[in-house]
Amino acid sequence: MDSAVSGAGGRRRRQREKSFARRIGLDGADVFAAGVEKDKEIRVCVDPARGAISLSVWAAEWLERRVIGELTRCNYEGFIRNHLVPSLGRKPLAGLARRDFERFVKGIYRGGAGLAASTVNDRIVMVAAIMEAAVVDKRITESPARVIRVSRGDAVAVDEDAVPTPAEVDLIAAHIAPRFRLTVYL
Repeated sequence: MDSAVSGAGGRRRRQREKSFARRIGLDGADVFAAGVEKDKEIRVCVDPARGAISLSVWAAEWLERRVIGELTRCNYEGFIRNHLVPSLGRKPLAGLARRDFERFVKGIYRGGAGLAASTVNDRIVMVAAIMEAAVVDKRITESPARVIRVSRGDAVAVDEDAVPTPAEVDLIAAHIAPRFRLTVYL
Protein backbone atom coordinates (compact mmCIF):
# COMPACT_ATOMS: atom_id res chain seq x y z
CA MET A 1 0.00 0.00 0.00
CA ASP A 2 1.13 3.53 -0.72
CA SER A 3 2.06 5.22 2.55
CA ALA A 4 1.01 8.62 1.18
CA VAL A 5 -2.56 7.35 0.77
CA SER A 6 -2.83 5.07 3.77
CA GLY A 7 -2.27 6.05 7.35
CA ALA A 8 -0.89 3.91 10.15
CA GLY A 9 -2.51 0.51 10.24
CA GLY A 10 -3.88 0.86 6.70
CA ARG A 11 -6.47 3.50 7.62
CA ARG A 12 -7.37 5.89 4.84
CA ARG A 13 -8.71 8.60 7.11
CA ARG A 14 -7.92 10.11 10.46
CA GLN A 15 -8.84 7.73 13.26
CA ARG A 16 -11.73 8.93 15.35
CA GLU A 17 -11.62 7.95 18.98
CA LYS A 18 -13.79 8.84 21.91
CA SER A 19 -12.11 9.21 25.30
CA PHE A 20 -13.76 8.96 28.68
CA ALA A 21 -12.62 10.22 32.05
CA ARG A 22 -14.35 7.28 33.75
CA ARG A 23 -15.40 3.80 32.84
CA ILE A 24 -18.66 3.82 34.82
CA GLY A 25 -21.29 6.48 35.43
CA LEU A 26 -23.68 8.41 33.22
CA ASP A 27 -20.83 9.92 31.21
CA GLY A 28 -18.65 6.81 31.28
CA ALA A 29 -17.42 4.42 28.63
CA ASP A 30 -19.77 1.61 29.70
CA VAL A 31 -22.89 3.72 29.07
CA PHE A 32 -21.55 4.85 25.70
CA ALA A 33 -20.71 1.25 24.70
CA ALA A 34 -24.19 0.06 25.73
CA GLY A 35 -25.72 2.81 23.58
CA VAL A 36 -23.61 1.80 20.58
CA GLU A 37 -24.65 -1.84 21.00
CA LYS A 38 -28.32 -0.82 21.28
CA ASP A 39 -28.01 1.26 18.10
CA LYS A 40 -26.44 -1.69 16.30
CA GLU A 41 -29.28 -3.99 17.43
CA ILE A 42 -31.99 -1.67 16.11
CA ARG A 43 -29.86 -0.91 13.04
CA VAL A 44 -29.39 2.79 13.68
CA CYS A 45 -26.63 3.84 11.34
CA VAL A 46 -25.78 7.51 11.01
CA ASP A 47 -22.83 8.66 8.94
CA PRO A 48 -21.11 11.41 10.98
CA ALA A 49 -20.40 13.35 7.78
CA ARG A 50 -24.16 13.73 7.17
CA GLY A 51 -24.53 15.50 10.52
CA ALA A 52 -21.83 18.02 9.63
CA ILE A 53 -24.29 20.21 7.69
CA SER A 54 -25.00 23.50 9.47
CA LEU A 55 -28.42 24.15 10.97
CA SER A 56 -28.88 27.19 8.71
CA VAL A 57 -28.34 25.14 5.54
CA TRP A 58 -30.50 22.27 6.81
CA ALA A 59 -33.34 24.64 7.85
CA ALA A 60 -33.32 26.25 4.39
CA GLU A 61 -33.46 22.82 2.72
CA TRP A 62 -36.24 21.71 5.08
CA LEU A 63 -38.30 24.82 4.39
CA GLU A 64 -37.81 24.49 0.63
CA ARG A 65 -39.33 20.98 0.72
CA ARG A 66 -42.42 21.99 2.75
CA VAL A 67 -45.82 22.25 1.10
CA ILE A 68 -47.26 25.14 3.11
CA GLY A 69 -49.15 28.36 2.50
CA GLU A 70 -47.29 31.48 1.46
CA LEU A 71 -48.03 33.33 4.70
CA THR A 72 -46.78 30.39 6.78
CA ARG A 73 -43.66 30.22 4.60
CA CYS A 74 -43.02 33.95 5.17
CA ASN A 75 -43.46 33.52 8.93
CA TYR A 76 -41.11 30.54 9.04
CA GLU A 77 -38.50 32.25 6.85
CA GLY A 78 -38.60 35.33 9.06
CA PHE A 79 -38.17 33.32 12.25
CA ILE A 80 -35.35 31.25 10.79
CA ARG A 81 -33.57 34.33 9.40
CA ASN A 82 -34.08 36.62 12.41
CA HIS A 83 -33.82 34.23 15.35
CA LEU A 84 -32.67 30.68 14.58
CA VAL A 85 -29.75 31.39 12.22
CA PRO A 86 -28.14 34.17 14.30
CA SER A 87 -28.28 31.99 17.43
CA LEU A 88 -27.61 28.46 16.23
CA GLY A 89 -27.27 28.55 12.45
CA ARG A 90 -23.52 28.06 12.23
CA LYS A 91 -23.51 24.91 14.36
CA PRO A 92 -23.54 21.52 12.65
CA LEU A 93 -26.61 19.36 13.27
CA ALA A 94 -24.52 16.74 15.03
CA GLY A 95 -23.04 19.42 17.30
CA LEU A 96 -26.36 20.67 18.66
CA ALA A 97 -27.42 19.65 22.17
CA ARG A 98 -30.62 20.07 24.15
CA ARG A 99 -29.01 22.83 26.23
CA ASP A 100 -28.45 24.84 23.00
CA PHE A 101 -32.18 24.82 22.29
CA GLU A 102 -33.06 25.54 25.93
CA ARG A 103 -30.79 28.61 25.86
CA PHE A 104 -32.21 29.60 22.48
CA VAL A 105 -35.80 29.48 23.77
CA LYS A 106 -34.88 31.38 26.92
CA GLY A 107 -33.06 33.97 24.84
CA ILE A 108 -35.90 34.67 22.43
CA TYR A 109 -38.53 34.64 25.16
CA ARG A 110 -36.78 36.74 27.79
CA GLY A 111 -34.06 38.33 25.70
CA GLY A 112 -36.01 41.22 24.25
CA ALA A 113 -37.27 39.57 21.07
CA GLY A 114 -40.77 40.58 22.18
CA LEU A 115 -42.28 37.18 21.40
CA ALA A 116 -45.15 35.86 23.50
CA ALA A 117 -44.88 32.40 25.07
CA SER A 118 -47.46 31.04 22.62
CA THR A 119 -45.49 32.39 19.65
CA VAL A 120 -42.22 30.95 20.99
CA ASN A 121 -43.90 27.57 21.56
CA ASP A 122 -45.38 27.62 18.06
CA ARG A 123 -42.01 28.34 16.50
CA ILE A 124 -40.23 25.74 18.61
CA VAL A 125 -42.67 23.16 17.22
CA MET A 126 -41.33 24.17 13.79
CA VAL A 127 -37.71 23.92 15.00
CA ALA A 128 -38.45 20.47 16.47
CA ALA A 129 -39.89 19.44 13.07
CA ILE A 130 -36.68 20.61 11.39
CA MET A 131 -34.63 18.49 13.77
CA GLU A 132 -36.98 15.47 13.48
CA ALA A 133 -36.52 15.63 9.70
CA ALA A 134 -32.76 15.38 10.30
CA VAL A 135 -33.37 12.23 12.36
CA VAL A 136 -35.53 10.71 9.61
CA ASP A 137 -32.88 11.64 7.03
CA LYS A 138 -30.30 9.85 9.23
CA ARG A 139 -28.23 12.98 9.78
CA ILE A 140 -28.52 12.71 13.59
CA THR A 141 -29.68 9.90 15.89
CA GLU A 142 -32.12 11.91 18.00
CA SER A 143 -33.61 15.38 18.11
CA PRO A 144 -32.23 17.68 20.81
CA ALA A 145 -35.18 20.05 20.29
CA ARG A 146 -37.86 17.56 21.30
CA VAL A 147 -40.41 18.72 23.93
CA ILE A 148 -38.98 22.13 24.77
CA ARG A 149 -41.64 24.61 25.80
CA VAL A 150 -42.07 27.96 27.51
CA SER A 151 -44.63 27.87 30.28
CA ARG A 152 -47.18 30.59 29.91
CA GLY A 153 -46.94 33.31 32.51
CA ASP A 154 -49.72 35.13 34.24
CA ALA A 155 -51.82 37.46 32.14
CA VAL A 156 -50.54 41.02 32.10
CA ALA A 157 -52.97 43.93 32.32
CA VAL A 158 -53.13 46.19 29.28
CA ASP A 159 -51.52 49.58 29.75
CA GLU A 160 -54.25 52.04 28.74
CA ASP A 161 -51.61 54.56 27.61
CA ALA A 162 -50.17 51.99 25.18
CA VAL A 163 -53.45 51.45 23.33
CA PRO A 164 -53.34 53.32 19.99
CA THR A 165 -55.88 56.00 19.24
CA PRO A 166 -58.27 55.51 16.28
CA ALA A 167 -56.11 57.87 14.20
CA GLU A 168 -52.99 55.83 15.01
CA VAL A 169 -54.82 52.61 14.05
CA ASP A 170 -55.75 54.17 10.69
CA LEU A 171 -52.13 55.22 10.17
CA ILE A 172 -50.87 51.69 10.93
CA ALA A 173 -53.45 50.19 8.56
CA ALA A 174 -52.43 52.59 5.81
CA HIS A 175 -48.80 51.44 6.00
CA ILE A 176 -49.28 47.71 6.41
CA ALA A 177 -49.46 45.13 3.61
CA PRO A 178 -53.03 44.92 2.26
CA ARG A 179 -53.43 41.28 3.28
CA PHE A 180 -52.89 42.25 6.94
CA ARG A 181 -54.95 45.44 6.93
CA LEU A 182 -58.11 43.88 8.31
CA THR A 183 -56.23 42.41 11.28
CA VAL A 184 -55.19 45.91 12.35
CA TYR A 185 -58.84 46.84 12.78
CA LEU A 186 -59.74 43.58 14.47
